[in-house]
Amino acid sequence: MDLTAFFGVVSTVDFALLGLWWVAVQTRPDLRNHRFRTSQMAYLVSLQFLVPGTASLLAQIDPTFGPIWRIAFTLSSLSGVVAIISIAPTLWASGERGVAWLMYLGAFPLYVLITLIALFPQVVNGWSTRMNALEVEAILFCLMVFLSAQTAWAAAMQPERETEPEEVLHETPEVVR
Repeated sequence: MDLTAFFGVVSTVDFALLGLWWVAVQTRPDLRNHRFRTSQMAYLVSLQFLVPGTASLLAQIDPTFGPIWRIAFTLSSLSGVVAIISIAPTLWASGERGVAWLMYLGAFPLYVLITLIALFPQVVNGWSTRMNALEVEAILFCLMVFLSAQTAWAAAMQPERETEPEEVLHETPEVVR
């Protein structure tokens, strides 16, 4: 399989889904209102598309040259791990448990696996004669795309919270004469 073409498709799909997610966020004021933790959830969902999309984009430079994809996958997946560690507990505490569960049980282990394989590709190359480390990473990226779409669905299906209209937030009180 041509992995350059594969990672091209993955990056295209991830960035297309990221754009759709941003449109969804625009239609839900509660997902972008910083008074609610849902804005953190919206950002975390964005990262679920942005991180693998960026790593896939970088992998297209030259998949046959290990240091490029290994550094790209390590840095991007570590940023995903840091985001989950910093944001998911807040989501859990605020009652956004569906998304938090997807992060803890799905994205976090996938990011860790992507990082470990990028750092130690010889482990995969040692136990598999049919697949190399980059091909295993490709499978993990497919799972990440699936999980990212599920996370976006769970986040979008959260009940909408009431927000005050923008003009009410910035309105100055009238003086009664």
